[in-house]
Amino acid sequence: MGSAMAAGYVGEVSVEAFLSRVGSEYPGPVVAEGRRRLWLKRDLDHAIGNATEEMVADAADIL
Repeated sequence: MGSAMAAGYVGEVSVEAFLSRVGSEYPGPVVAEGRRRLWLKRDLDHAIGNATEEMVADAADIL
């Protein structure tokens, strides 16, 4: 998911607030090509303590 969706998913008030915490509270994006940044839901779930065992294995599972 893109940065705006990821920010909303983890409950941040803005994309800027989310991005300021990437690398400390939240993981970095799994895709970082040019200006494109994408996060996996599974990685964000782990960061916010919402992980389950039925998560996608990797980016190939979301294509």
